[in-house]
Amino acid sequence: MQKAIDVSKHQNTFTPAAAQAAGVSTVILRAAYGNFMDVRFGQFTADCKAAGLRTGAYIFLTHHYYNKNGGSADAARAILHKHLDVLMEILEGRGITSWVALDQELEKGQAMTLTPAENTALLNEAAARLRAAGYTPCVYCSASWAKSRIDTDALDCPLWLAYYYADPGDPDFDDCAAIEDVNTAWGEYTRSLGHKLCGWQFGRIGYGAKYGVGSANVDRDWIYFQPNDNEEEERPVFTSDTLKIGPVSGGDRAAVRTLAESLAVAAVDDGDFIIVGPMSAGDRAAVSNKALALGLGCQDYTAPAQQPEEGEEQRPPVEEPAGQEKPAVDLTGVLEALERIEAAQAAQGQQLTALSAGVAKLENKLAAAGGALAG
Repeated sequence: MQKAIDVSKHQNTFTPAAAQAAGVSTVILRAAYGNFMDVRFGQFTADCKAAGLRTGAYIFLTHHYYNKNGGSADAARAILHKHLDVLMEILEGRGITSWVALDQELEKGQAMTLTPAENTALLNEAAARLRAAGYTPCVYCSASWAKSRIDTDALDCPLWLAYYYADPGDPDFDDCAAIEDVNTAWGEYTRSLGHKLCGWQFGRIGYGAKYGVGSANVDRDWIYFQPNDNEEEERPVFTSDTLKIGPVSGGDRAAVRTLAESLAVAAVDDGDFIIVGPMSAGDRAAVSNKALALGLGCQDYTAPAQQPEEGEEQRPPVEEPAGQEKPAVDLTGVLEALERIEAAQAAQGQQLTALSAGVAKLENKLAAAGGALAG
């Protein structure tokens, strides 16, 4: 785990060296609010880079606000992609080395009517755009928001959750309980996410001066893993056109099956596992990435050889001796039979010729006899 804080213009000032001296290794800075750049982002990123701190960014999204989209997922999509257009311009050349978070929450007086499925689909679109631009996305929200407004099984990026288990007496890092020891309903839910949980924002009250910000309060976070850490060593290489994934939960099974169906690839249940394929190399990469993002086991799969039915003898195929050609068919008997047929046909021809000559003589005699009788 790594100690992190997240900072925006609301902290007013920030001295990264102070945070670093207090044990912080990662700072996640607000890059934008909707379509507008955070006024402190440029200076704060430059200062973090100079101090050698790992730096991430987040955008406070508003596309899901009902007063902006009127309850329409299509309208929300258009607003979201405008947010992302702005974010890409802001992040370019800033040297982002940690997460780029999609911050989703509601300000006072706002409402949201998108369904969890609609909301998750839009977040996945945003995550795909960030990945295509070379960033590693996650979604920031509260634990209750994740459970009620996101289909976490279908979400294809990690979650950075806010859950203040001791609020308002939020502890600092050294006194923070491990999430495994937070035995509350939300604590249990948060740790149930397993490998899908990339960060936990456990405190927001106090400690501003200790970490070099100009406000009394600062958000404090545990980062459980960073983007691309040892990616080349840890990412397995797959060669088979079929993958065996699991063990899977019901939700993970549905998420993998949904992806397979979208790729027109077969997905067959196999106990606690699911067999996906055969498929192309591109589809295999999409399926394996999905499985790894969900924290699932994934391995090459080869179908077992088909066994003979009971009582059926399994015979090996007959092979011709090496270097020998198959013998030609013996036609001697066939030729002799043809000769006999031809001889019989010739004899029958001679008999017919003799018979025809006899008939002709008989006809001549009958004609002569007929003439004598007429005289």
